[in-house]
Amino acid sequence: MSWEEAFCEGLKANDVRLICHIPDIVLSGLIELLEGDGSFQIVSLTREEEGVGILAGAHMGGMRGAMLLQSTGLGNSVNALASLSLPQQLPFLMVISPRGEMGEPNPFLMPWGTLLRPLLDTLDVQHATLYRPEEVRAMVDRACGTAFRGNLPVALILSEELTGGPGR
Repeated sequence: MSWEEAFCEGLKANDVRLICHIPDIVLSGLIELLEGDGSFQIVSLTREEEGVGILAGAHMGGMRGAMLLQSTGLGNSVNALASLSLPQQLPFLMVISPRGEMGEPNPFLMPWGTLLRPLLDTLDVQHATLYRPEEVRAMVDRACGTAFRGNLPVALILSEELTGGPGR
């Protein structure tokens, strides 16, 4: 089973039905799988902070959701996270494709190689990095449990070892 298939199965098993995303080459296989599955409502965003608001509303309506984004998009989401989701305890899962790490082909994204995890820590958002396909399903279960039982946004970071990175 591919990491994308394991992720999709984990989302379904945890009753996550709304997926917000920004198009991304690293996440494209997962996005295509989720779009083709039929179990998910998919919303393509123009900016990541829109996703925080959409997922907040979905939670208030009883629907669990996740947002797929690049680490650069986390910067766009900080105000929405800090002023809406975190203080109001509105949970969702963030699935983050990191940019700026070792071997990054775009020099303008290099700062994100060192900013992603400290920014999540500063926001007090629990996070874990996935490295192997065989750990994906269990970590999706753990992250969803933490998010939806604790009423918190939680982040799973997809390592280049798992995805092949932007130059795959």
